[in-house]
Amino acid sequence: MPNFCNSSMCSIPLTRICPFDLIRNLLVDAFSRISKLTGGKDGAFLEGSARMVQQIGQQLGNYRLIRLLGHGGFADVYLGEHVYLRTQAAIKVLHTQLADEDVEKFRNEALTIAHLVHPHIIRVLDFDVENNVPFLVMDYAPNGTLRTLHPRGTQLPPSIFMPYVKQVASALQHAHDQKLIHRDVKPENMLLGRSYEVLLSDFGIALVAQNSLSQSTEDTVIGTMAYMAPEQIQGKPRPASDQYALGVVVYEWLSGVKPFNGSYVEIVTQHLSTPPPPLNEQVLAIPHAVHLVVRRALAKDPHQRFPRVQDFADALEQAFQATGPTMVDPPPAVSAPPRQVNRPKQPEDAVYPPMMTLSPTEIDPARQPVTMPPSEQAQEIENISATPLRAYFQPAEMKGSLPLRAQSSPISASARKVGHGVKRGLRILLITFVLFGLLVCGLGYAAFHYFTTPEASTSTTGATALANDFVQAVANRNYDQAYNDLGSQLTKQTSRSQFIQDAQGEDRCYGPVTNYRSTGAPSQGNTLHYTYLMTRGKLAKPYHLHLTLQPGSSGNWQIADYGSDLSPPSCQ
Repeated sequence: MPNFCNSSMCSIPLTRICPFDLIRNLLVDAFSRISKLTGGKDGAFLEGSARMVQQIGQQLGNYRLIRLLGHGGFADVYLGEHVYLRTQAAIKVLHTQLADEDVEKFRNEALTIAHLVHPHIIRVLDFDVENNVPFLVMDYAPNGTLRTLHPRGTQLPPSIFMPYVKQVASALQHAHDQKLIHRDVKPENMLLGRSYEVLLSDFGIALVAQNSLSQSTEDTVIGTMAYMAPEQIQGKPRPASDQYALGVVVYEWLSGVKPFNGSYVEIVTQHLSTPPPPLNEQVLAIPHAVHLVVRRALAKDPHQRFPRVQDFADALEQAFQATGPTMVDPPPAVSAPPRQVNRPKQPEDAVYPPMMTLSPTEIDPARQPVTMPPSEQAQEIENISATPLRAYFQPAEMKGSLPLRAQSSPISASARKVGHGVKRGLRILLITFVLFGLLVCGLGYAAFHYFTTPEASTSTTGATALANDFVQAVANRNYDQAYNDLGSQLTKQTSRSQFIQDAQGEDRCYGPVTNYRSTGAPSQGNTLHYTYLMTRGKLAKPYHLHLTLQPGSSGNWQIADYGSDLSPPSCQ
């Protein structure tokens, strides 16, 4: 047997090593050497392959890695077997080397995830860090993910995807109630359990991975970026960010394409400033009510979305129920009307009864022109030769019922017809002139206000919601959330840690906020001033908190300034 370790092929010791480990180490060494020669993306791919091969057969905690289940930009997932219990689990190994200060942060994050118990959230059984490499032990979902079940470009009917949406929204709402944000909602993180129930995975892992990941491919970043909310891109994620991501998933299932595509920079730009293409332009069978629901979930301003992700799922289900079956169900059969007179030809895809066009003779039979049989016409001409055309100027039911002197002459009948025609034309002209005048006045009024009113941002409803959100976060001592509501100018002047430290100092000196109420919001152009009457536990009298809101560069409202009539805390 040749001695590979003395050759130039490798330098792997063979002392007390099993044949499987020998083969694995030979593959690892080969991948590593080729990656150094190729470099670039191919080298990174081979280096990653070497890392995955090296992990197989290794033991992490009480689990031995059996085979690779999936490979992602942030982590690899292996099928693991407990060395004592012989039970199987999924082992997620992150692509990162945690610094010492990040180890405790990962453990705290994993501890929070492990306490999430919900029928549609993948259960975390264990977690640890070995050699600064973090890993999670989770329940094994044997049926893959929704991405593998429905590949990219697949258009799903609501009867298929609505159960997915309801299960995922229920899981997200439970996490939001526990003050936890997912941050990475996408089909790849929606696993399928043994009964094909949806199990949401990777809660909060994206945050740890993105903060500590030393290298990632652009495809991976784009894969997550395609579902990322604007405020999350700006570093201010909140529960509404998960609703936005779920809205992107629903958009993709409905239309077969994501709302935003392109390079990394193009996708970011579109998320921040470009509205998604209307669904009714992508899929003709999408009801307008469904389009409105999805459009609200994809609003750029998180305060303009649904209050909760569960509300989004409920509204989407109600929109489909209100409009009836779509996409997969054939249109209802249209029974032919009993009479079809001058019926215009309808398009083949029409699903509504065509409107009948009735002639004036059908609306009022008395207005029918004289249609005398030829024999009667000849007899009339013979009897009244002086007025051979009289029958055509007198109603059929009146013919012969009046004396000759009481019947109108052809000249007078023609004059009356001309007169009626002129009057009718004048009436139509007058109505047209009035409508045109009203239209011109309306356009002029709109143009006057458009050019004279200062440019306004989005509705003040969003500003009010933002102000209330900030005050509520302060009252609940959720200072991290309150800091997310501040505008860019304030965040440049005050760091997050300084803001939290100042807020905690006020709590120590004045006591926690026990009550608050708004006292009005006077407007000054593009600047809104809100005032709240605040009550604290250690203060005998309430004080005023003042907020100034202005539209940011993206058009969304931001808190530009805040202050109160309290003196700075002087206590320790």
